[in-house]
Amino acid sequence: MKEEFYEICLGAYEYLIKVVEYVKLVWVLLYTFISYILFPNESYIPPTLSLLGALVMDVFTKYYAISKQNGGFKHAVKTRKITSNSFWKGTKKKLVSMLVIMICCGLLIRFTPFLPEIAVTVTIVCYGFMFLREIQSIAENMIDAGHDDMVWFLNLLKRKKKQFIDENGIDEQPTEEINKQEE
Repeated sequence: MKEEFYEICLGAYEYLIKVVEYVKLVWVLLYTFISYILFPNESYIPPTLSLLGALVMDVFTKYYAISKQNGGFKHAVKTRKITSNSFWKGTKKKLVSMLVIMICCGLLIRFTPFLPEIAVTVTIVCYGFMFLREIQSIAENMIDAGHDDMVWFLNLLKRKKKQFIDENGIDEQPTEEINKQEE
């Protein structure tokens, strides 16, 4: 019995040594922390993946539009119309904005467990608005690429976005403009 216990402890010790050697604990902790904040429950995963998918489609349709406007992808790269630096700036800005909003929504549900309806409503509005903005950008890119058959879709999105903004009392003006108007 004593020997079996010793073998179990030795096996556990060897396992922990391998974990420390092969698993980067910093990355595991960072991933765990981000998952804890971004995904307070599993219902947050599908909208997040949809938003990420829309962001990827936006980048691809932007490349497509610039390629169509400049005689193909190779020519657009040669003439420096497509550069990784310029795309990364815009995409990084968009990604950071989305992540900040998603973190705020995740934190809201973590810190308002007694009123989850408020947190869920705010989250639905935020994710819905971000998704509409991405889809609108995709439609604009397709129109820039010469797909005039997408104009009706863009007009529909703009109308629905305006309706969404009006119904939810959202003001798209930057804070400085709002403060100037109030004075």
